[in-house]
Amino acid sequence: MRYRSDGSEITIGDRVLVDGNVSGVVVCDFDRWQCLAGYERWLTKEELVGGGRLSSGVMVKTKDLGFLHYPSEDWTIVRDPAGDDEHSSI
Repeated sequence: MRYRSDGSEITIGDRVLVDGNVSGVVVCDFDRWQCLAGYERWLTKEELVGGGRLSSGVMVKTKDLGFLHYPSEDWTIVRDPAGDDEHSSI
């Protein structure tokens, strides 16, 4: 999956802003079947409650909105300019 703004790859661990100005971190990449340590439970081929599977896109963890799944590229996902700040946390 890529950032629509510049075409660069979205990778696990990226600090992002979603849905306007909500800070988050990319914890899972379902296209590459990768996740940050501690989030392995999201990588499952089992059907979820209510049906469906997480088989594409990324999962972003936010403090304000919880976990957000983006199954495809989305204009609302942008790289957080403060993402390199070692004091920023989710």
